[in-house]
Formats: sequence, structure tokens, C-alpha cells
Amino acid sequence: MFTSAVILAAGSGRRMGFDKMTAELHGKAVILYSLERFIESHADEIIIAASEDNIAKIRELISENVHTDKPIKVITGGATRFESALKAVKMTSDKCDVVSIHDGARPFLTAELADDVAQSAYKHGAALVAVRAKDTVKVCGDGVVTATPDRSTLWLAQTPQAARKADYIAAAEKLDVNDPRITDDASVMELYGIKPFIVEGSYDNIKLTTKEDIAMAESIIGKSGAPKLRVGHGYDVHRLVEGRKLILCGVEVPNKDNIGLLGHSDADVAVHALMDAMLGAVALGDIGKHFPDSDDRYKGISSMRLLEHVRKLLDEKNSHVTNADITIIAEKPKLAKFIPDMRESIAAALGLETDDINVKATTEEGLGIAGAGIAAHAVCMVEKIG
Repeated sequence: MFTSAVILAAGSGRRMGFDKMTAELHGKAVILYSLERFIESHADEIIIAASEDNIAKIRELISENVHTDKPIKVITGGATRFESALKAVKMTSDKCDVVSIHDGARPFLTAELADDVAQSAYKHGAALVAVRAKDTVKVCGDGVVTATPDRSTLWLAQTPQAARKADYIAAAEKLDVNDPRITDDASVMELYGIKPFIVEGSYDNIKLTTKEDIAMAESIIGKSGAPKLRVGHGYDVHRLVEGRKLILCGVEVPNKDNIGLLGHSDADVAVHALMDAMLGAVALGDIGKHFPDSDDRYKGISSMRLLEHVRKLLDEKNSHVTNADITIIAEKPKLAKFIPDMRESIAAALGLETDDINVKATTEEGLGIAGAGIAAHAVCMVEKIG
């Protein structure tokens, strides 16, 4: 199933008094919250429908803050919500099976919820996130109550709202973009005769419409957005051979024996251990999964380039390394004088201060594998937001 995620960000912000998509919420632009969750999800591409006033700023925010291989398009939206959604849907890939449309002003989407809605739409034709009405609802006319609906049948619609792409376009083309009956994407499908399936959402999935909503959102972040600290450990070992450069922590270590480490890449055993620790902290497997030695793309490659890729994988998980401790186990050569450069090399690659990185070297006093090879252990702390 190929899923295209559409984020609607073309609202005027009239009631807010400023552009809420580019406004900061807890130090981060509102649009980035939902964008990051779709990047984490199984969505295959992302289309953002922006207004003429904020399209340049949104592109700038993505360029500066987003690291992903997923295609992201930013287009100019329409005059109405429906027109923006339809323009974005028509910009999706020809391979698209399901479109999942989300209000960019709802920053508390989760990747799991996005995937649930898309899967439900693929199965049932259409789906939407909603929560049960907690309050009694009154129907009024001329200032008096005329009816009290059964609360057990009432749900409050949220987004994402998803549909099979072909059905959505077929439905939309039968409707006027200014049809007052179209209040959300689910109503498009309802008017076409498809009954959307409800995926129960969260009361935290609020829409930022007024300044009071911003205060509520800050409260939600304070309640549930505290960073999670996770620890990862990595270990690696490579055999020493003559005639290869010895690279450790991205630093070349010249030595009188002209020895280096054998491996498919540059065999930087310390960086390999660190990458495994980083991947382990966010449950992404190990370097063998991401960089198999059967793949010629990685033959002779600098492990520092692989480290850059692993850092991007953590970025997609809204995570980053806070500090790392690397232990290199080697009988030869002596490494003490190279350690300052190693610390600086790793710190620069991870965007950290040198004081956040510790590298130390030890021997096994002839009792272990060190001598025939070099081994490394790495431990890192990873901070995950959300």
C-alpha cells in the first residue's frame, strides 16, 4: 500500500492573529510537529499545501530542520480547505493508493495513529480519527433547546482523515469546491456514498485555532512531551592486517608496523561500535542490517559517512545523542596521543561539544583477542522527544 500524506497549512490564521504554521510551539515551528510524525510513519511521500504568505518560510524550515529520504513537496494551497486538499491530492504519486489528509494545526498526531487511519481507509474505503463526545450536546433554534441527541452516538472529528485516492478524486470532481456541506475530508466521502470508518483518537489531538489553544498545547507538551532518555551499547572487533590504514574514530593512526584493520568499509571499529549503540538506543537494529558487507556501495567507505547516515536515522525518530563513551581495546599501536583528535572528530559528526564525547584506550594484557585485532565498546545516551 502506497500512502501519500497531505498536510494542510494554508489557513489564514485570522482568529489567531498570526501564521500558526510557522509560529513556535515549545521552541519548534508548529508545522514541524505533524511533519515529523508523518516521517516516522509508513507514509511514502508528504505533500504540504501552504499559503502564498508562508510557503517560503515553510520551505526554509524544512531545509533547516528536516532530514529524511522521503519525498516532500510544498505547494500553494487553494482558497478553501477543500480546494487545498484536492490540489494536494492531485499532486500525489501515480502509485498512491491511499491519501491521508491532516490539519497542520494539529501538532499532536502520532505516527501510529497516522498508520492506523491509512490502513483503515485502505480496508474500508475511508477513515477518520475521532473521539467520543464527553459533554451532552443540545440542538437549539431561536434560542431554545429543540433536541438532545443520544451522546453515545456522537463523535468529534479530528484528523488525519484518509481515503482511497481514486475514490477521493472521483467524489471531489462531483462536488463544488464551495459546497457548504463539505466541512472536512470525511464529508467528501460521505456525499459520495462511502461511510468512513472511525479510528478512535486522543483528546490531546487538539487543533490550534485561538491563542488559548496555544496555552493548552504548551500544557500538553509539559505533560507528555518530556524527553525520554534511552541508553544504547555497541561492540565490534576487526582483525589487524598489514598494508591497510588504521582508522579509529575517523582519525588515521600512522604506525611503524604499517598495520590496519580488515573490513568491507574502512573498518573503523570504534565508529562501528558507536553506530550500533546509537541504533540500539532507538531499536533500529544494527549496522549489519543497514550497511551489509554484501553491498558494494559500502566497500571501502569511510565509517564517518555511515555515522552521518545513522545520525539522520535518529533525527527521523526525533532523537539525538547527548553523550557517548567509547573504549578501544588494543595491544598495539599506542593510541593516547590520538585521543583528543578522536574526541573532536566524533563530537563534530554528532553536533556535540568535545566534552560530550569520551574516548579511552586499554589493553587486555595479552589475555584476549587484542593483539590479533582491535575491539571497541561504545555506550551512548539518546534523548527522544515525544
